[in-house]
Amino acid sequence: MKLGLLRLLIRWALITASLSALLLLAAGTTRIVSIRNYLTVFSALLLVTMFSVNPGLAQERVRPRGPGIDDGLRFAAGFWFLVTLAVAAYSVGRLHTVFNVPTPLRGAALLAFTLSGSLQAWAMIVNPFFSPVVRIQPESGHRVITAGPYRFMRHPGYFAMLISILASALAIGSFIAVIPAIGFAWVIHQRTRIEEQFLKTNLPAYQEYTERVPAGFPFIRSA
Repeated sequence: MKLGLLRLLIRWALITASLSALLLLAAGTTRIVSIRNYLTVFSALLLVTMFSVNPGLAQERVRPRGPGIDDGLRFAAGFWFLVTLAVAAYSVGRLHTVFNVPTPLRGAALLAFTLSGSLQAWAMIVNPFFSPVVRIQPESGHRVITAGPYRFMRHPGYFAMLISILASALAIGSFIAVIPAIGFAWVIHQRTRIEEQFLKTNLPAYQEYTERVPAGFPFIRSA
């Protein structure tokens, strides 16, 4: 138990330190309040999520236990996420252009990031099959999840990611960073379409679930 907790804290610290280094190096300064605020909220949400999710899900997120559909989308999402944050920090710290976001809007965007991050954490806590690859998990008794946010939309985690990436760019303070954020949104769009079709074909009762609960995205249809 103590060893598992230590590993979790080390992983949390490494992720937080790595992201902090990326943003502060891109900005070229540690004095920008919006970057420090973003890193604080990101780190807190990450820690809460890591403590709250099922240990089996945490292992699945790090190393999926079976083959699945990915097509490089996991790498692409991570790439565009980091590019978005780096561009935002670079713009705010080094360019000082009129394209930077006013302070009040940065605060509102940080709140939106906090709420969307909380929604994503909720989805991961409720759904023990929240895998980074599209696959059926028979070893875990894979079934349709209808609790928590899944009562209201079929893909609350992906919906939260779309809000989070746009809110991240604005919370750090850059309108320019919305451009790479669109790349991230496109990847999530592709992943959602692939997963939707896969689950309809391979997961019993999912088709019936789609007829009762909306996807949460205008580009995903029920049939």
